[in-house]
Amino acid sequence: MKRAVSVLLVFFLLMNITGCEGLKRKFTRKKKDTVKMPRIYQAKKYTKTPSPELYKKHFAYWQSWQSELISVLGENHKKDMRCAEEVVGQLKDMQGILVPEKAEAMKPHIEKMTKVKDMIFNEEMSVANREYIRSTLEREDRLINKEFSYTKVKDFLRKSFDDEPKDAG
Repeated sequence: MKRAVSVLLVFFLLMNITGCEGLKRKFTRKKKDTVKMPRIYQAKKYTKTPSPELYKKHFAYWQSWQSELISVLGENHKKDMRCAEEVVGQLKDMQGILVPEKAEAMKPHIEKMTKVKDMIFNEEMSVANREYIRSTLEREDRLINKEFSYTKVKDFLRKSFDDEPKDAG
């Protein structure tokens, strides 16, 4: 009996020394490798044609960005830069929808707004500089609203983007 107890005691001692890692590993569930399904994208071609709705949309976006730039000018430099960039971008999009003759008439306005954008990007906003930019923005806002509102240009919209060059400037 003493021999059985000593063998049992040696067995438990060996188990404690070596540990149950092998047993634990044997009875633990292994993680399954999940195979991710590849995403399949189908590129759909669509044609974008100049339309009154598209011009109205760009005009509305331009008005929104322009008025926001005028109202928050000088408060936040990053906001000023973003607004100025969007104003110029929307004007160029509007210019692309117009026939070349009317697009040429918009070119000076885009050039002035680009100069304003460059001033905002490059210079610190001093009081005099900010007031000059604000007066330029307000003047251009009035002129563009007067000359390029949808009612004034509805007869000057292009029929297709393919018929003539997109950018007149």
